[in-house]
Amino acid sequence: SGAPVLRTYNIVTAFTIEPYSPQFGPDSPNKLVMSPIRGILTTEGFALPDPNKPDRLSVWFSGGKIECGEPKDSHEFEVWKYIFGSCNAGASPSIGRRPSQSERLLSKRRTFREGAFVLAAKLMLGASGFNDGMDENTGEMKYSFSRPIGGHGKTYVDILHLDDNVRVMRGHAGTIYAFSRIGEGAT
Repeated sequence: SGAPVLRTYNIVTAFTIEPYSPQFGPDSPNKLVMSPIRGILTTEGFALPDPNKPDRLSVWFSGGKIECGEPKDSHEFEVWKYIFGSCNAGASPSIGRRPSQSERLLSKRRTFREGAFVLAAKLMLGASGFNDGMDENTGEMKYSFSRPIGGHGKTYVDILHLDDNVRVMRGHAGTIYAFSRIGEGAT
């Protein structure tokens, strides 16, 4: 029919919270981390072919989630929940005592500037979910935008190479992305 095809455009990024080291300084936010904790950040969005450039996809970002990449029965998952969860007043799973005021990462109130950014995100983007906290069972935190970020001429990727197994793209800021098909469907 020639109608543009709406596609999902999700970016999955694996990251590691490194254990505390004195070289990070006395105000390091990861004093509770004694062994590496893996996490996964998923940025969710959608893409449409650009109406003016045939090898370009315009991208809109609509939300995402952050989750722990450690087994749910691991010590690292308990530390993740403590850091990102409700910060209850019980003993820390990594240091075996009640945390000091500076160690209670999520118990502090937002600064005026942080509050202004949150209000702006709510009003301008329809942001929601970021204040809902973490799901204590899965360790997952989600957010969404009712008015997605991006669009034609603002956020895009140019397709530099595409075949059955490999896709190479350049983002609007110049970043090169290389993707390889793995698992089922790979040829």
